[in-house]
Amino acid sequence: MRLTNPLWYLAAFLLAIGSTMAATAFAASAFDDIRGATLTPVSELVDAKGKTLAVFSNDPDRGDIACHARDRAKQRVEIPDKDVGVTAQSAGETWYLIGLLEDGRDGLRVVCRPESNRPDTAGYAHAAVSTYAGTVNNAKGVAVLGVTAGGALGAYVFWCRRSARRNRALVGTATGGSPQ
Repeated sequence: MRLTNPLWYLAAFLLAIGSTMAATAFAASAFDDIRGATLTPVSELVDAKGKTLAVFSNDPDRGDIACHARDRAKQRVEIPDKDVGVTAQSAGETWYLIGLLEDGRDGLRVVCRPESNRPDTAGYAHAAVSTYAGTVNNAKGVAVLGVTAGGALGAYVFWCRRSARRNRALVGTATGGSPQ
């Protein structure tokens, strides 16, 4: 089938943008398990091998907080900031997501402190979540496949339109007309 109508470019664009929007919504659903996770105080060790480690603070005015963990071998593991407005409820208290380590380990002790030297009155907790990384990776796959399919459709439309233009030009010169 020859796709020579220029509206097919619009279809290719809509395919790419639509799949990106769907992937974004799918990726946002990765936080659902984090919102419903069981929180544990950071004074306890966490076993998060093969899971995602989420770190929370109960201070709504948390500012810049640096979190890291140490494993049983005393190796320091930095926990990247993830202040995206995700909250969790535990024992009637609201907890705010402040860090997310996608590749957790067993036997981690989490330590958080403000980057400023102000007194720290906040409480910290952690949770190990098993589905976050898989959901995010699936969303990335949806986005990549959709954008690739949209790009391929756009390239095919371009090729079809160029071939049709060439064929018209060849037919025009063969019949003695002027090429258009």
